[in-house]
Amino acid sequence: MTEAYITAPQSARLQQEGAQAAPWPRIILIYLIGVFGMLVVSIAVPALGGIAAEFHPRSPAIIGWVMSIPALAAALASLLIGAMVDRIGDRPVMIAGAALVALAGAGVMMAGGLATLLAWRVVGGLGYVCMVVGAVAMILRLTQGRQRVAALTLWSTVIPASFIVSGLYGALVGPHVGWRMGFGVHAALVAMLGLMARLLLPAREGGARASRLDGLGAVLRSGGTYQLGLCFAAAAFVQTGLVATLPRLLGATTGVDEAVVHSFTLPAMAANIAGAALFGVAYGRGARAAVLGFGAVGLVLGCGAGLVLLRTGLAGAVLLDCGMMVGLGILVGMWALLPLVAPSPASMGATSGMVTQITLLGVLFGPPAAFASLGLGSRGLLAFFLVGGVLSLLGYPVWRRRAA
Repeated sequence: MTEAYITAPQSARLQQEGAQAAPWPRIILIYLIGVFGMLVVSIAVPALGGIAAEFHPRSPAIIGWVMSIPALAAALASLLIGAMVDRIGDRPVMIAGAALVALAGAGVMMAGGLATLLAWRVVGGLGYVCMVVGAVAMILRLTQGRQRVAALTLWSTVIPASFIVSGLYGALVGPHVGWRMGFGVHAALVAMLGLMARLLLPAREGGARASRLDGLGAVLRSGGTYQLGLCFAAAAFVQTGLVATLPRLLGATTGVDEAVVHSFTLPAMAANIAGAALFGVAYGRGARAAVLGFGAVGLVLGCGAGLVLLRTGLAGAVLLDCGMMVGLGILVGMWALLPLVAPSPASMGATSGMVTQITLLGVLFGPPAAFASLGLGSRGLLAFFLVGGVLSLLGYPVWRRRAA
């Protein structure tokens, strides 16, 4: 059963605050802050070729770190940043994160060597986690009931939305302006969003706060936090691994050029967003999370097996890819369940930080595991999808819970 950690007076007060303080334009602004925070990682995708051509790294793995090292920094710092949110508030941490991201983007833009560039990318990763953990905590603070489910469902789409933005930039603008300009434009836009957050988003007004590290300790002892985080990590494991290896997989099974396969990113990410929206709508109308979760895992495993075993041609492969992304979107849409695993209202920041930190482990390990599986042939890829699907089921105890 769900922990009853909100008293009746607190619930009435929170509902009143949510009704008064959460117009949808504010939620959309918080969402945009999340998307452009996540762009710290995805803006590197269209820039990797230009960076490699300019700096000539000794190993291709170094170029891989240009993309992944912000996620590594975020994975190591998310829990502590979440505890900081509980102590000093979501808005100041979010604004500080925007400042760090803008500074890091400018630093990357002016970097004269790979070592300097990677150092600035670490700074960007720390700023990114401040932005996203603060944003989730603010959504939880400003919303209640169905609006909270809708807002968290929208939030769950920040990763695919950021890849859509970076993909469009890379296709339409990047080739004409060079890789440095992408980081510069991103820095300027994040700075603008940070200023808008300072002017338009409400600060926390007193209320419950974590006492020293009490909130952090409660989160560390909460089994539900790990269960939900591992479910998200499994979805991220499969999603990032599939995106990384799909060009080679389809190149081998259909003979399609890898450049053509990259064009599938946009419809696949749109399908991912649709899956998250499907969860939010269905759950908000009373559907059981466990039913949606098992359906999503079945869709992921079925489409994964189809990609590996069936020779459907290009059109069939695109449909299977999109079908899998719908299933993964449903699983990621379960961000709406985050309030069910928080030990108390005062530990929402640490809870979102912990879940984010666990989720990013899937982002880190998904691509290398997928490439290793690809080298083992069809059995290896089937094992990769099976591992991701089984690990997703670790969220089942949380799926069974009911909102208070």
